Amino acid sequence: MWKELVMRNNDNLWDISNRPSTKTKLEILEKVFNIWLTIWNKQDWAQNEWYIVDLFAGRGEYIDNGNKKDGSSIIFLRKIVNRRNSLRNNLKIKLFLVEKDKTNFKHLRESLNKFKEDNCIENIEICFFNIDCNDAIADIVKSINNTNKHPLFIFIDPTGLQIKKTTMQEIVKLQNPKDILFNYILEGVTRTSGIARKKDRGEELNKKESKTVETLKEFIGDDVDIIKANRKKLLEDYVEVFTAQGLNVVGYDVKYPDRNDILYYLLFAVKNKRVADIVKDVYAKQKEKELGLTLFGGKEFYINSILTIDSKNTAVSTINRKSLLYKTKVEYGDWTINHITGCMHGCKFPCYAMIMAKKFGWFKNYEDWRKPKIVSNALELLEKEIPKYKSQIDFVHLCFMSDPFMYDFENKELVPEIKELTLQIIEKLNKEGIRVTTLTKGIYPEEILDKQRFLQGNEYGITLVSLNDDFKKEYEPFSANYKERINSLKRLSQAGLNTWVSMEPYPTPALDETANNIENILEKIGFVNKIIFGKLNYNKLANYENNANPVWKNSDDFYKEIAAKVIEFCRKNNIKYHIKAGTPLSNYGTKNIFQK
Repeated sequence: MWKELVMRNNDNLWDISNRPSTKTKLEILEKVFNIWLTIWNKQDWAQNEWYIVDLFAGRGEYIDNGNKKDGSSIIFLRKIVNRRNSLRNNLKIKLFLVEKDKTNFKHLRESLNKFKEDNCIENIEICFFNIDCNDAIADIVKSINNTNKHPLFIFIDPTGLQIKKTTMQEIVKLQNPKDILFNYILEGVTRTSGIARKKDRGEELNKKESKTVETLKEFIGDDVDIIKANRKKLLEDYVEVFTAQGLNVVGYDVKYPDRNDILYYLLFAVKNKRVADIVKDVYAKQKEKELGLTLFGGKEFYINSILTIDSKNTAVSTINRKSLLYKTKVEYGDWTINHITGCMHGCKFPCYAMIMAKKFGWFKNYEDWRKPKIVSNALELLEKEIPKYKSQIDFVHLCFMSDPFMYDFENKELVPEIKELTLQIIEKLNKEGIRVTTLTKGIYPEEILDKQRFLQGNEYGITLVSLNDDFKKEYEPFSANYKERINSLKRLSQAGLNTWVSMEPYPTPALDETANNIENILEKIGFVNKIIFGKLNYNKLANYENNANPVWKNSDDFYKEIAAKVIEFCRKNNIKYHIKAGTPLSNYGTKNIFQK
């Protein structure tokens, strides 16, 4: 392990005179943070409360050739002070500083408070945490507005592998637009994985070595095979923490001063690809500054050497719209929002939404339909439209033309961008006192259970027309499985939230041999507040006649029998119901099923 000579002065500060890697890191931090301030200062739609998090704040200062040098926390403050005249009015910034070491923490607090007093800073609130960074995250999350209107800059600069992967996963799941600068210490990963391989070879580890291996597992993740993976693979696996959540990553490799090998990567993660490219350019300029020009040029040459890993979430692209809220003609609806076009679930009934989308030229074919697009300006449109229509709205439905909690069948998870946008839309409507109904063939995220964030009057539904796996494979191939849907909805119900089920389009036995046994489905969903039932349209197979055993002469006879079972079940269990128009036994008087 390479070690730098560390000197201390009378203030017991780290001396970085001979630590070029630290100087590089601080230079990059200052430049990247300046970009963050510049970009967000131009975003008029963003709220005036911004957040900065420094999870390893240290003492706030260093010594460089006998002079004090700003550490990360004072870099943040000084940049804000120097730009106070150009930053927007009424801007409030919360700076969260975490430092576990008590001695370091004491110096940090004193130096930061003095800087704030000397510079008459009134718009910055500093929150200090003298605890482990993994324990601080929960408290920090409680102290911020976790929405896409509040930008968040996070600096993570450990001395080793102190931050757990689970902690990082909690960070990247935050709804805030995030710029993350993270020191991935490759040297620490390489060294500790070598110790893990000793154990694999049958060598006995001492107590310290065993603890080191456990630390690596917590850092890299228990699901990663640290024995078989080389350091490149370990880095690639780790970066998925960011890319799986829709973030793009660029990395600056800092070399050992005494050999041509990488000491650490300064990873920058951000959702906006354009911002990632800007930081990549900063990295390339830093390379030119430190390494000089080559025969092939300066920055233009180095830019190709910058580690670049694009977001894995490439299934979702974006579109802009001129309007979002509109009055729906669906009989049990009121107003609706379709903030997504297309659907990865790829249902083959066929889908009414897909039929209409093809008719209007929004999509070319089935495969094109399975590549959803989100309305990137949805929240901005709502800011304008809610005041205009609020007095006319009883509730808003999400959504009739796609799925608000779309399921990524391949990765067995909700599509992050769609989930996040949906939650933000619900929250925005709820804050204006507007109830929301939702319907999904995916699953509901844990965030829905936050009763402080969302109205109790919301109603959450799933589509459920069969429990037959063969039917699902044929007609709902890429949706969440039935058990997941039901369990997800039951969890909301048990938490006291309003739930419902849409049994539409319900198939005939010609499509699903189990269709006559609707009691099996009803028994599974007896906990819900409401049920909507409707027949299958748009498919010639909807007509049914079994000549060998003529139970039903036609589909109407079948649906009359099944609808009667639904009504009987609902009445018996005190569940509200609506039989859709066009379906036998329809009662149009029940269409107001969601109205107050």
